[in-house]
Amino acid sequence: MSNTKRYQKLASKWTKGTINEEEKIEFLEWYNSHQDEQLDIPSSFARDEEELKERILFKIRQSIHPPAKRLYLVKTRLAIAASLAVFLLGGLGYYLYVASGNPQNSTIELAEVQPGGNRATLTFTDGSSIDLNEQKSGLIIGDDIRYNDGSMLSGEGGNKAISYVTLATPKGGQYQLELPDGTKVWLNASSSLKFPNQFGKAYREVELLEGEAFFEVKSHIINNAKVPFFVRHENQLVEVLGTKFDINTYRDRPGITTTVTEGSVAVQQLRPAARTTKSKVVLSMGEQSMLKEQGISVKQVDPEVFTAWKDEYFYFIDADIYTVMAEFARWYDIEVKYEISRSNDLFVGKIPRNVTLGTALNVLKRAGVNFEWKEGRLLVVKQK
Repeated sequence: MSNTKRYQKLASKWTKGTINEEEKIEFLEWYNSHQDEQLDIPSSFARDEEELKERILFKIRQSIHPPAKRLYLVKTRLAIAASLAVFLLGGLGYYLYVASGNPQNSTIELAEVQPGGNRATLTFTDGSSIDLNEQKSGLIIGDDIRYNDGSMLSGEGGNKAISYVTLATPKGGQYQLELPDGTKVWLNASSSLKFPNQFGKAYREVELLEGEAFFEVKSHIINNAKVPFFVRHENQLVEVLGTKFDINTYRDRPGITTTVTEGSVAVQQLRPAARTTKSKVVLSMGEQSMLKEQGISVKQVDPEVFTAWKDEYFYFIDADIYTVMAEFARWYDIEVKYEISRSNDLFVGKIPRNVTLGTALNVLKRAGVNFEWKEGRLLVVKQK
């Protein structure tokens, strides 16, 4: 079978919903190669190649997100979605990155910039601190502090009688924590959490000082009464009894978002403005609140988009270049500078977080984003 007829057949199978995963990858490889080969596309499923591409985009979007209410026909957006979808469909191993900048300007090549890992610092009440073992993935807090494989935390602080402890991750770091009540917490990069070594009987409370954390709160009962769990952050207080949710407080975002993946939580604005919309809301699974100075708004979302980082993925749905680069900057511990005017391109797709910076940027390069890698771990996003 000729290549033309082969891709014509795959296009037909995709639009009919009968294509398998291997065939999707094969078709997307051809699509992303931008071949000039013309297809004789039957009018029964597409008038021409442009309509075929739009229909393929629709299928890609359906596979990673419920159908959007608005229809997008921007060509650059189509290329971005199709390129990122290669990663969603498992095509990561097909691509190699070649740095676009001048190698003489770089002290380290993009392909050598490794992803973040298990790095954090534990700080005690007296100001002493311990850099946590990168070979371990988390801590268990109790009468003593142990790594989650059962080994004792080395260092003076591990045996101290403490009241409050702060766990902080740097850029390029993440860490998991099990609190004294069995509640599990995942900290994203550039984040810090303050918590006690033991909870009281009336309530449990921790403070998310900055960054992002995912909570899997364990229900706790004392004297036949459920003990509430609170997460505090500046002007927000979240109350739960037993549930799973994400709180994102990064300052490059428009507000504090709380996303529920299981159960329900109550989100309260602690210092409401004089004219506020809502100062307290209850969120159920699949709902997200955003806290701004003027109050709290709520919307339905796909929780996976906002919690994929915990499962080692970047997940972008209609994200602009600034949102994408902010994620990369935190995870790869780099600085980003822009030499572009405001971009309206939107990105759709799912990328593993365990790849090098060069591999991750190759996705954007194929989507038409230009950049230059400079000395000092600086990435410059340039005009097309």
